[in-house]
Amino acid sequence: MTERVLHLDWMKGIAIVCMVQVHTAAALPVESTSIDHPLAFLAAAIGGMAAPLFVTASGYGIHISASNRERTGREWVGWAVPRASVLFLFQIVVNLLFHVDRGGSFNTETPGVLTLFAASSLIIPLVVGRGVIGRAAFMILLVICPTLFSGHIGSDMTWTERIASDGIAEWFERLLLNGTYPLMPWFSYVLLGGLLAEIGESSGVARASVGFGMMFTLLTIVFSLNQDVHWALTEGSAILTFFPASTAFIIVSMSIVILVKILLFRVEDMIGSEGPPILGHLESAGRMSLTVYVGHFVILGLFVGYYRGEDFRLLGSLLVTLVHAMVWIPIASYYHGKFGHYSPEGMIKSFSSRLSK
Repeated sequence: MTERVLHLDWMKGIAIVCMVQVHTAAALPVESTSIDHPLAFLAAAIGGMAAPLFVTASGYGIHISASNRERTGREWVGWAVPRASVLFLFQIVVNLLFHVDRGGSFNTETPGVLTLFAASSLIIPLVVGRGVIGRAAFMILLVICPTLFSGHIGSDMTWTERIASDGIAEWFERLLLNGTYPLMPWFSYVLLGGLLAEIGESSGVARASVGFGMMFTLLTIVFSLNQDVHWALTEGSAILTFFPASTAFIIVSMSIVILVKILLFRVEDMIGSEGPPILGHLESAGRMSLTVYVGHFVILGLFVGYYRGEDFRLLGSLLVTLVHAMVWIPIASYYHGKFGHYSPEGMIKSFSSRLSK
């Protein structure tokens, strides 16, 4: 049994709450507002860091779990196949819950973040034993992929094109290059999580990476002001873009992820498990992050399918998104204590134990 890493569960809890916030913000009809408005910038900043935190924290857990496996064919099958199967299944569930035909954002076959996790589970056995330097080099290569293959990552694609795939070849193109969370470059965050698990948060490399990232961030801001171009946009023409993830965005977000990881590690080191109750609930949200991820789309799917009211003002929208995000913390804590076995996490554990026998 792998020992739980407390601050990792806090990090996953923070990440999934931010994921709920950004998805809720995207689902709410909001009055037209300038992207330069402080509240709009705050919402975008939370949204921009949600997925990097979520994927890196999950990559940390995937690495720890994979490193505890004997490197035999049967062991790897028993570890990877249940994860990939359950994650692929629940990606389809999410897509159906939030389908474009009912006001949502996905097609049935759209590869998403759960598909990224599923594919990562199949790839990790091939790279987990390659050593820190080899995996770090692979991560850096993935980070610069958006620059190396700028003509193939879908910079000019519409959202409708990004979530659609006409046949298996185009589906793999979305999974690898130009979907919502393509392996190139998003697998780099999975590798980052594994590297943090191995080298530790207190290493000089981790601290130096944060320092480099902060300097790089400052340079991008100065360049943005000097050249009069947008610093960050969800998509479009800017230095930092999310769809598709630009190299600059990846470097900046990775440095922030490492900083958050270091800070949470220090909090755990100071207070251990004797912190305020909110941290206990946040831990449960982290442990049930897949359940929260799937569950919040039930609410959002019902909302976009039936809400016919007026557009929200920006402040009202932000309050609604924050309340909806925060309410999942006690829900996750309660569900974890009462029904934890009936969850994607429980399904993976049960499937793995059966296949390993």
